Amino acid sequence: MAKTKWIGKEKAFGKLKSLAPAIEKDLSPSLEKSADELAGLARRYAPKKSGDYARSIEADQIKEDKQTPAWGLFADFIWRFIEFGTKPGRYGARTSSGGRDRKVYRTHPGTAASPHIWPAYRILQRRIKSRTSRTINKAIKTVGRR
Repeated sequence: MAKTKWIGKEKAFGKLKSLAPAIEKDLSPSLEKSADELAGLARRYAPKKSGDYARSIEADQIKEDKQTPAWGLFADFIWRFIEFGTKPGRYGARTSSGGRDRKVYRTHPGTAASPHIWPAYRILQRRIKSRTSRTINKAIKTVGRR
């Protein structure tokens, strides 16, 4: 068995312990800026029949995650139907409603997909990732200098 002596072990572990709070402190404004930018672009691409849905798209901090700062995009519950569309219902098809099998007597033409959130994310994805990486690397360097 070989033994090695690690010189400066306490100093290295002290830097590692101080790294997480430094990253969290620096990363939060960066993530907020990215989320706001994404919400603005998604709002611009959203369908504006009345404008209510587009105004409902906003960025907010996710409170559940205690370890790291997290931001998300929030909108009315219909975002999924608008983003991905709905499939049409068929006249006379069987459906279960309330636990009983019945026929459908009307049709629904379905709605075409109107993607606006994922295209906005794909446009900004590289910018968001590079901004986050720069912030983390900058925090690591500032902790390393202490």
